[in-house]
Amino acid sequence: MATLTSKKELIDWISHLEDQKLLMEIEGIKHKATFNFEDELKNAIPLDVAKKKSIEKIREYWKK
Repeated sequence: MATLTSKKELIDWISHLEDQKLLMEIEGIKHKATFNFEDELKNAIPLDVAKKKSIEKIREYWKK
């Protein structure tokens, strides 16, 4: 995966991950077996941001 270089890219990537997770849940696929949302998110952002506890807090961080 490419490194994200802007706040917009991060927000877009989070939205993409959320969409993928939702699609898998709708299709009845257990996303944890094939897709780890938290790991994908942590791979896309700096470590200090990854330590935040929720996606909303990460979004707030990047809006600063």
